[in-house]
Amino acid sequence: MTTVRFASIDVFRKLSVYLTGTAAAVSLLLASELAAAATCVSIDESRDNLTPADREGARALFEEALRDNSVQVARENCTETWVLYHIKLGSSVTVIVHSPRGDRKEQVTGLSELSGMYSQIARSIQTGIVGSSESPIVDRKNVTDNQTMPNRLPADSIWYLTLGYGATVASGLYGGPSFGIGKRWELDRVGIDLSFLNVAIFQGQNGTQGAAGAWLKIGAEYFFDAYSNYSPYIGAGLSLSSNNIDTPTTRFSGWGANAELTAGYELFRASTIRMLLQANVSLPTYTLSGEPVYSYNAGVATSNVAANRYAPVFGLSLGIGWGKPREVAVVKVKE
Repeated sequence: MTTVRFASIDVFRKLSVYLTGTAAAVSLLLASELAAAATCVSIDESRDNLTPADREGARALFEEALRDNSVQVARENCTETWVLYHIKLGSSVTVIVHSPRGDRKEQVTGLSELSGMYSQIARSIQTGIVGSSESPIVDRKNVTDNQTMPNRLPADSIWYLTLGYGATVASGLYGGPSFGIGKRWELDRVGIDLSFLNVAIFQGQNGTQGAAGAWLKIGAEYFFDAYSNYSPYIGAGLSLSSNNIDTPTTRFSGWGANAELTAGYELFRASTIRMLLQANVSLPTYTLSGEPVYSYNAGVATSNVAANRYAPVFGLSLGIGWGKPREVAVVKVKE
């Protein structure tokens, strides 16, 4: 029994030594593989214009951003190297990163925002998702000031007045003077138009016989020549309108939504004043209801037969616009 017990202890000791050696070998193998698969970060000092202290801090922050995104980081014996450099101009800093998996170029408002931007760049290159304010690589911890208050291209803001002629068809053609007021916000190629009190007054033999009004209208314009001082344009929109016409036999009236189609020509687009030549068609989504006009013959009231009518409105107008000039900075260079 004693001999068997000593033999068992000896086998157990040998097995323990074997397992310990195997575990150490596996650990060394895994460590060597991890080291071999590690990523190094270097800064291109020939292009980077940060101070040496800021440069070393930036490298450490970028390495930490990679670790947070499951990238093994080392300082030597690496299989790939990510190269970054910074261009500081004033308070803003542009970060350029070149890696075997892709390149990125981003800008922040100051050195304090580099940590958040590094996080976004690391996620972007790892996932292949291009960074933007709406992309999943941005979260509440790494969002930058530029993303919370992004720059926007300024638009021309123009008030305008129009005078012209409008006409409609009910039971015949009726026309008269028209006027309107509105405001446009224009970029180079497109514009947004908001107008109100667009009224056409219809004249007849007995004076004013009715009026049509687009009381509130919103639409968009497309300019064919984006950068020219003069450009034709087309537009479309919707309006809330009404139309009332008194004919010798019937009173027509109705109100509702109109589809608006526009074609025009805008002059002096490079200036803070504009001139507009515009033709438009209002296509109502409703028909005018007709009420008979009663007449008296020998003291007896008689009425005419009334009917509904579809009455689009056509207009031709000349307008003038004005706006606030953009703020500009003038730089003078002395020789």
